[in-house]
Amino acid sequence: MARQAGPATEPGSPATCSAPVQLRLEATQLVVPPFRIGPPNRRYLQPSHLRIDLSHLETDLYRVVAVQNFWIEDRNPDLTESLAGVFLARRRADGAWEEPENWPVECRTLGLLGYIDLRDPARPLLAPP
Repeated sequence: MARQAGPATEPGSPATCSAPVQLRLEATQLVVPPFRIGPPNRRYLQPSHLRIDLSHLETDLYRVVAVQNFWIEDRNPDLTESLAGVFLARRRADGAWEEPENWPVECRTLGLLGYIDLRDPARPLLAPP
């Protein structure tokens, strides 16, 4: 029986986009392709590939969360678009997921992109939301 990265009954807000974001693994990196999410009157976009090195993370289950990125200066004159980023949320000792809003990184949750299971470092797994 194959292991699943995320429980099928896990509550969350899957990202709203025209197509699911196709996360993939390349060696020890999580690759997040460019994406655009949100309703037409308020869109959030990540215009380039993101590569996240997973080799230094604790072995655990993580949620891959799209967030509004307040750290990068957004020079886009279209005020209906803002930059997006990615936050890896780890499950806390009390069983709740970490939330981007609880960290001093100035971002807010936009949607759930998927799960990454690093409990077996030799076999990381990805799962959709």
